Amino acid sequence: MDTLKHVKFASLVVMIIALMCTPVYAAPSGQGSQAFDNKVVKRIKVDNIYQHVYHLSEVIGSRGAGTEGEEQTVDYLIEQFESFGYEDVNVYPFTFQTWDGEEITSYNVEAVKEPMKKHNTGQAIIVGSHHDSVPWGQGANDDASGTAALLELARVFANTPTDTTIKFVAFGAEEYGLWGSRKYAEAMTPEEIERTVAQFQMDMVGSEDAGELVMFTADGEKNLVTDLGAAAGSRVSELVPYSELGRSDHVPFHNLGIPAALFIHTPLEPWYHTEDDTIEHISKEKLKDVANIVGAAIYQVARKDTPALEKATVAPVPVDYYYEEPHL
Repeated sequence: MDTLKHVKFASLVVMIIALMCTPVYAAPSGQGSQAFDNKVVKRIKVDNIYQHVYHLSEVIGSRGAGTEGEEQTVDYLIEQFESFGYEDVNVYPFTFQTWDGEEITSYNVEAVKEPMKKHNTGQAIIVGSHHDSVPWGQGANDDASGTAALLELARVFANTPTDTTIKFVAFGAEEYGLWGSRKYAEAMTPEEIERTVAQFQMDMVGSEDAGELVMFTADGEKNLVTDLGAAAGSRVSELVPYSELGRSDHVPFHNLGIPAALFIHTPLEPWYHTEDDTIEHISKEKLKDVANIVGAAIYQVARKDTPALEKATVAPVPVDYYYEEPHL
């Protein structure tokens, strides 16, 4: 009997070691979701996101840089961030010249989620969208959708214990050449750059007529953000591929050496940069899916019961995600 017990015990040890050494892959349906994801995902309310899209695109309407629509948008962002309990809400004005020489003032709006005093890694994450639209359109998907998801994630994380600073930033004047993100990145100190471990950018994340979700990096290489996004997708939704693309607000942060990625659906919808980019083409399912994935990825870094992540850290949950040729 003792021999049999030893054999069973040895077999159990071998099984445990094998499980520990085998990569963990979550079920594509999301049924393998980790418990810690639910602390964020279950609190994300898609109706809140949709209501923000409605207000930005239908109530305010066109939000071109330097217009009354942008001023109303800035007021709305401040009001929402403060209603979530953020005391550190910052508005950063900047001036730029358009292609025809016109000088315009636009604004970046930032809400800062401070870490717990007893649990502070000293690291920071930037979560971004752009709040402006093309001057001739309502920009429901581009980028009221990303800004709406940003606001809902800010609401959820406002009362979530984290050990990492999270900066929720809505950039201005993206449509004129990434001016808001460029100005924001230029203003970062060397210390701020060093401690910023990730930048998540959400742009055009709600169109029912667009393709599938893809994570774009400026150089077409995987980084910490795509690792986190792929791992989160495998847990709460489905595996998200990566690809190469500039043209959005992740680029200035990549240029600083900060791991950054753009979350966007491609191929783009036929309403892109037209007056038909309106609320009727917005999918609640896509809005919720992206918010779930980005929220879970952020929480993997920021939750207080994980150690600080270094820039070279691979995906917390090993996943074999793939490169997809860009189709815009």
